[in-house]
Amino acid sequence: MAFQEMVKKIRLSLVRLPAIGYGQIPEVPVYILRDLWTGNSVYGMHLVKGEFIYQDYVISLYPGQWGGKNLSCEIIGKLHGFSWLRDMRELGTENARLAARNLVTDWIGNSPSSYDSVVYRPITLADRIVNWLGFYDFFAASAEKYFHQQFMRRIMKEGRYVVAMLPLDNHTHENFTLLKAALALALCMPEQFDLIPKISKFLQSELAEQILEDGIHIERNPEIQLYVLRDLTEIRLMYQLINMRPPSELILVLDNVSRALRALRHGDGRLALFNGSSENEAHFIDRVLSNSTQKRVAMTDMKAGGYIRCFANRSTLLIDSGVPPKKVDIKYLGALSFEFSAGKQRLIVNCGAGGSSAWRSALAGTAAHSVLKLSNTESVLLEDNQLKDLNFKVESIHEMTEGAHWVELSHNGWQKAYGAIYHRKFYLSADGQDLRGEETLDFDQSYPFTIRFHLHPSVKVEEKLVEIRKNEKEKIFVLSFQHPQEGKQIWWFRFSDAEGKVENSVYFGEKVRLATKQIVLYNLHQSKKNDVEENKASITTKFEKQDKQSVLNEEQKEEGSDYVAIFHNQNDDAKIWQRNTADHVSVGMPEDLPEKTSEIQRQSEINSSLNHSNIKNIQNDKEKITKIRWALRRKA
Repeated sequence: MAFQEMVKKIRLSLVRLPAIGYGQIPEVPVYILRDLWTGNSVYGMHLVKGEFIYQDYVISLYPGQWGGKNLSCEIIGKLHGFSWLRDMRELGTENARLAARNLVTDWIGNSPSSYDSVVYRPITLADRIVNWLGFYDFFAASAEKYFHQQFMRRIMKEGRYVVAMLPLDNHTHENFTLLKAALALALCMPEQFDLIPKISKFLQSELAEQILEDGIHIERNPEIQLYVLRDLTEIRLMYQLINMRPPSELILVLDNVSRALRALRHGDGRLALFNGSSENEAHFIDRVLSNSTQKRVAMTDMKAGGYIRCFANRSTLLIDSGVPPKKVDIKYLGALSFEFSAGKQRLIVNCGAGGSSAWRSALAGTAAHSVLKLSNTESVLLEDNQLKDLNFKVESIHEMTEGAHWVELSHNGWQKAYGAIYHRKFYLSADGQDLRGEETLDFDQSYPFTIRFHLHPSVKVEEKLVEIRKNEKEKIFVLSFQHPQEGKQIWWFRFSDAEGKVENSVYFGEKVRLATKQIVLYNLHQSKKNDVEENKASITTKFEKQDKQSVLNEEQKEEGSDYVAIFHNQNDDAKIWQRNTADHVSVGMPEDLPEKTSEIQRQSEINSSLNHSNIKNIQNDKEKITKIRWALRRKA
């Protein structure tokens, strides 16, 4: 391994020398590649005006001005990766064409000289090559001869760096983009055709290392799943362009990856928020899927990849049943978390990923997911960004009978610290309008824990006391929404053996922060309010000191306190919490969920169990309670 690394460093040093042995550089690419994806014409209009829009930011972009100082690495990568050419092509005007050409000309003539900067990171380099060649017919085909000479010379120089990086290390999703760039170079330069067999060999190796048997990518991020499928689709089309048969492994993987991606979508066509994913645009996902394979069936068994999908009458339940991936910069600690949507409307969600470095760290925590958190301790303990407990395991069972789903899960993340095993059960009825859950902690002592249900920003929540049975009132949460396609719906959230509150939350599904709400269930052994305020203040001070990294927007420096209020337990030590009145606690839920048998009970029996089963009485505040049940049902 050390020898291979040394050889690679030597190759990377040699590519700085003049191109020798690469043959004559053609005036135009031998094969013209065409980018398959659509852009945003509004963003294209801003680019013509010299404004690059990325998430919440408007950044100067014109010849001689490439964004200025204090930009994040992510934004620098986007600027110098040239994917924004897609937006200018979508605009399609002559001014857009000339503005794009002027920007490429300026970059070639005044390219950054530091080879250690973000501009020359492998992924940025690969993106630049692919985008320059993919949009060649838009901005370069009608240019003068001098531009073509400078452009092709630069393509060759950039391509030499990509080729020098082979074979690839680390086995991350970025390797597919690098291989795509290397293949694009080989197709466009006649002297580089002999690289194709080598690229095919490396591609086969990466497919075997990164794609699991059920089509899930090893990083377990639905958005990365989408990008991998996009890259593999483009690679297959490059083989077809030169009438060469792609590796047989690629065809099989494309089928599996596309089916897995379909399974990780909600009814709105966008992606679930697990392991750092964002929603992404439904039309882009549709386009990638339609170009990748002819199969239109979602993957049903994703046990290897650690996901469970339950679909019933247009309702979708998605559950994370896997271990945090190894080779990622930020590990998201949301084991057993779930998302739920009714038709095209999301109800229960995870918080997503994005924002400043402080928010990215906070959103990776267990509390940013719709799942239980024990005694303010993450579900997985990390050391140097690796699992501290190598014996961490997640077990799951998924059964389906007559359209109804039963899921049982557990993990041992708190076993060493607290001697606790976390069990979680789900039941989704065949009509998709009754979702129930049961949360259980098997341990010898009582510790405080919370169960969070983050709501989509479009969902309104209201606390009510309703008379479920005669002369018996129960505290519930009423969820309501008005959707253009789904109309107005009302869902009741009921729970037992817990105190329920509505608290503030955030949502980064589209990579920008939106305010929303969360339902938080506290077990009946929580701490006194005074201790909470002291602990909360100390956490705030610690977090704000930690969040001193430079960010683009000064407003993000104040987000540390928001993090504490949203993701830290309001009652988070082990002292006994005395509840004020019985109205704060709901005990009207059934004693048991439907029994898991080879045949799930008929729908009528299930419905009656919710309303007529025995009610558990709370004997006193000090009683150890380790089981909480809840239900989310659509109200007719």
